Amino acid sequence: MDTQVTVIRVTPLVRLLLASALVFGAVATLLLPVPCLVAWLMLEQLSGNPLWPQSLLAGPEQLCLWALLAVLARWLASFIATALSHLAAMVVATDVRTRVLEHLGRLPMSWHASQTTGGLKKVFTSDIGQIEGFLAHHIPDAVSALLLPVASLICLVLVNGYLGACFVLLFVLCLVVQLSSYARMLKGSVLERYNAALEELNSAVVEFTHGMPVIKLFNRGLNSFSKMQHCVEVFRDIQIQGYRTFAPRWALFSTLTLLPFTVAAVAGAPLYLAGYATLSEVTLFLMLGCVCLSPLTRLVRLAGIASELTQSIARLRSILAAPVEETGSFTASVVRKARMQVCNLRVCYGEKTALNNISFTAEPGTTTAIVGASGSGKSTLACAITGLERISSGTVSIDGYPISAFPEHEFASLITTVFQSPHIFSGTIAENIALGVQDPDIRAVEEAARRAHCSQFIEALPNGYASRIGEGGEVHLSGGQKQRIALARMAYRATPIVVLDEATSFADAESEAEIQAALSGLLRDRTVIVVAHRLHTIARADQILVLQEGELVEQGSHEHLLEKGGVYASLWQAHHKARSWSIRTREACSC
Repeated sequence: MDTQVTVIRVTPLVRLLLASALVFGAVATLLLPVPCLVAWLMLEQLSGNPLWPQSLLAGPEQLCLWALLAVLARWLASFIATALSHLAAMVVATDVRTRVLEHLGRLPMSWHASQTTGGLKKVFTSDIGQIEGFLAHHIPDAVSALLLPVASLICLVLVNGYLGACFVLLFVLCLVVQLSSYARMLKGSVLERYNAALEELNSAVVEFTHGMPVIKLFNRGLNSFSKMQHCVEVFRDIQIQGYRTFAPRWALFSTLTLLPFTVAAVAGAPLYLAGYATLSEVTLFLMLGCVCLSPLTRLVRLAGIASELTQSIARLRSILAAPVEETGSFTASVVRKARMQVCNLRVCYGEKTALNNISFTAEPGTTTAIVGASGSGKSTLACAITGLERISSGTVSIDGYPISAFPEHEFASLITTVFQSPHIFSGTIAENIALGVQDPDIRAVEEAARRAHCSQFIEALPNGYASRIGEGGEVHLSGGQKQRIALARMAYRATPIVVLDEATSFADAESEAEIQAALSGLLRDRTVIVVAHRLHTIARADQILVLQEGELVEQGSHEHLLEKGGVYASLWQAHHKARSWSIRTREACSC
């Protein structure tokens, strides 16, 4: 895996925006002590000790005007620096989000299966937000926090070396305290453990929220959800450890940054009485003592943010460096017959083999059913032949061309998959049916809905095909209605190969009959591969593949497999026994 993938791409535009923001930020910082220096010059002038001839300094009125102009110029420079840094941050964050999202779409399902929802959510919200916040806010703060103390200390040392030496000593003590904190942080890997605990907590919260209906129905609380409870306790322990370790150091550091005013007042009086400092010099130290070291607190926070940013960039880099499936450059037009061939297919998850040595051919215009007990590898096989699962060895080809020979958009025009739990995106019904097509033909959408037997309930909605569904939509669809929307997607695309993962699993008896009627018309003359959980729906399939623990143990027609009396016959017997099961109540006894 290439760990040197560039996460933040500094384009010429971004470089220009950031450089301009730094320049204006530096100008704003250097203008901050100008009013204090003007006040010092005025005091020197009034005391009869002007540093320059009167003609060069001008009078008190002119000095006040210069101070006012410095304040206005500082405000304008700070505003421009902030605006430019925010613009650069938005450009960079948009680029990162777009690249990560596109890369996630090209990664195999095996990669997604190893990720947590909370982890990916943290990447898009917290990690990319760290980059945006760092560029938008903390770069101007870094300039101010570093430049103001240095510039102020240089000026103060030049004005009075004795008082300036006291301020320099405080500055050095601040650095020593913070360096010890950083050493302690790096030694204990505090930030790494904190971020890991936060990611686990995010994942647990998402899982806990999704399971809330079940938790409420069974009247269980947080304590009953062991994973959530454990993540909360681990995160709490890390926070407490961090507070105990760094709170004393932070308190000492904050105190040192507030001491310059006190030092100037305590040391200034004896130096003035001894003739080593003038009244105007002590006054200047008192005024700048309030601001000269205080920006260091922002610099310290910036260092902590930079450490978190480094880890955020590392997580983003690991995603962008994850290898995508290599695809060729063939077009879908090279396929003459929609014949799907699977040869010695093997799929592994680490050291565990999910599918082993699977071989079969699905001829054009035929239906191939995949059956087996739960965990036998049915859905894994469906994902492998549709390119959603990484193949460890073996081949899956269409008309002799490996599926890896087609780019994603070309392969998508050859095969359509209808999953057991189809996902409905936030948008209109028309947008969900014509998924991925901009400005779809509404007549084609309506025709696809009619062929999928879902036009009746769609047209009964207040806004018809313009009704918004999905998360936050105005219409809530049942499981059966969602599956019919998914079938309408299949009808709209009209691909020669169709893979169905139990397309009637959420339907009631009436809806199932409608879906079966829709399927009989939609699947005519297509190569159909069905993952079946209800065996009665595939009894007329041209061939049935029976999987057991990831291996193809039987293959043939329904009648042939029943005659063999093997695994399929046992599944068929169990299926009929399950369908005949019902809840019975005892008749009320007469008294």
